[in-house]
Amino acid sequence: MKENRKHILVTGTHRSGTTWVGRTLSQPPNVELVYEPFNLETTRYNFEYKFDYWFEHVPTSKKRREIERVFDQYIPNNFLQYPAKICRESGYSLKTPLIFAKYLLLSSNRPRFLLKDPIALLSAGWLYERYDLKVICMIRNPLAFTGSLKKQGWDFDFRNFLQQEELLNTRLSPYKEEMQRVYEKGDFIDRVSLLWNVLNFVILDYQKRYPEWFFMKHGKLARKPVKNFRRMFDYLDLEFTDEIEIYIREFTSGKNPMEAKSNKYQPRDAEQTVEAWRNRLTEEEIERVREATSKIYHELYPKGSL
Repeated sequence: MKENRKHILVTGTHRSGTTWVGRTLSQPPNVELVYEPFNLETTRYNFEYKFDYWFEHVPTSKKRREIERVFDQYIPNNFLQYPAKICRESGYSLKTPLIFAKYLLLSSNRPRFLLKDPIALLSAGWLYERYDLKVICMIRNPLAFTGSLKKQGWDFDFRNFLQQEELLNTRLSPYKEEMQRVYEKGDFIDRVSLLWNVLNFVILDYQKRYPEWFFMKHGKLARKPVKNFRRMFDYLDLEFTDEIEIYIREFTSGKNPMEAKSNKYQPRDAEQTVEAWRNRLTEEEIERVREATSKIYHELYPKGSL
């Protein structure tokens, strides 16, 4: 498939800017945003499959074949699949052949789907290899990640990994005992620090396996959004117009508040979000996160100091 026709996956750790990136990259009229098909709590138009776990790993799932059938219908990957998807979603009728013919003739203008989904992180390699996607993977430092989860009140239940037995015994085996210990006795900081380690352990593996992906650190994007979004648009073969630059500047301006008033996507002072964790974590929490995440952190940020 031509580079400028490939569908797109925006993933990475949650609270790393995937919504911001997904919304911005879906501004061109030929890009259609698909919101978090792996999310257990989100209802999506014409996508009824519900996963069993947060961060389900499709390649080792007992329901892999079923999941693949669903996604094969959901992500049209050739000129016949897109009109078939339109007919299926609009409901079959006497008009179906005409609808199919119409969208077949218009197949050169079919949209590029952008799957925005941090919960798909563990299955991102499977999505990439099966559907030939262009992938953007977001990374955020552990203190900012922890501070954001603390603000949102989001914890993590490690049974989501511990009950995926094949995943636990293979890809995540280095963390098996620690996950069991933290699940039984850990507190919020223990759990979130370990979650950051696990997710970024996976990202480090992706960096080695898929150097053609576009990896972006949240802090780097927040400090120079126009420059780095332009790089993303170039990578995806999307046109970076004056209107898109204006959109980026308005949504990241220093005139915007640093803190969002709700969970809804809204303009923010992008540069100020980089250090927002300092107002959210206590000194004790900062030191604990630093100590727990230092090994993976220094592999991801070899020149940085946490």
